[in-house]
Amino acid sequence: HGVHYHPHSFRRLSVIEQLEDEITVRVAYGVIGPLAVEVDARFHCPDRRTIVMTIVGGDGEGSVVETHATPMGPGRSAVVETTLATSDRPQFRLALRAARFIRPLIERAAARLWVQDIAYAERRRALALAARQSD
Repeated sequence: HGVHYHPHSFRRLSVIEQLEDEITVRVAYGVIGPLAVEVDARFHCPDRRTIVMTIVGGDGEGSVVETHATPMGPGRSAVVETTLATSDRPQFRLALRAARFIRPLIERAAARLWVQDIAYAERRRALALAARQSD
């Protein structure tokens, strides 16, 4: 899903481990042009409308992104995302100082991902509803 639907953000993605209730991937997230940061991220869904991504290896290890989607009606979903980011790299401290300049770029990238993810989720929901109706 990540590389296919978000080629502007992800360069490479490979599955490291897949369990019944979680998946761990190695992903190269594009920063600028060909520059990318590679991390290992674990995804799990504590409930049917929530996805939690935890960085388990690489830069930002321990960082968590929780995304919660709520259907609002046909073709409408509300998405709330919370991010707790951490890094021991000195560049991260510089990024914090420049946050007011960097934040708009991060928000624009996140909004682009959300639009695509919401459309994907709504297509999956429509397919599930259609399958239930045909049973």
